[in-house]
Amino acid sequence: MNTTSTRAPRYARRLAALAAVALTAAAAACSNSHTDDYGEHDATGTVVPSGASIATLPPLPSPWNALDRNDPAAVAIAAVQAVFDWHPDRGDTGPEIAAHHAAPLFSVRGAEDYKPYPITRPTWQEWMDEKATVTAQTTISTEQHPADTDAQWQRKTATTLTITAAGKPPITMTVISLITEQKQAVWTTTQLTHLQ
Repeated sequence: MNTTSTRAPRYARRLAALAAVALTAAAAACSNSHTDDYGEHDATGTVVPSGASIATLPPLPSPWNALDRNDPAAVAIAAVQAVFDWHPDRGDTGPEIAAHHAAPLFSVRGAEDYKPYPITRPTWQEWMDEKATVTAQTTISTEQHPADTDAQWQRKTATTLTITAAGKPPITMTVISLITEQKQAVWTTTQLTHLQ
């Protein structure tokens, strides 16, 4: 019996199997050499990879359904105004109610991380008892800011709050905030911090 002729086909089959395993491993390594992170930007400003497609964001609810989401300044003003849309006169129990309503203007992470401007419980209760109305007017600061990029826009804002209750002179207070907008298909608020 010729053992050489039976070993050769077996040897060739083993080589073919090893080559197939090597090619599979190489393909897996190539496919894992990058990440497909096409979701929202993270807090460090990671941008969506060039050429990636992003799912269209749902339309904003009223009162923001006409908001120009391609204008970062407009989105910033809307977001700051929204978190100060306080209604103790209607039974809102604190600033967190407005923060909850403002969530559609924020990224998921931005909404989770946002801390409402602190108002003491006795002060808010007094506003509720007096049916006080609160109006907010926000402007964007002209002071120096980080350079704008295609993916990020950051500014300070000043919001003047006017609290009016029957039989009392109006009270005004100004809150300075730092807001960051990032381009996620459209401009979205990713961070809002009240500085004073």
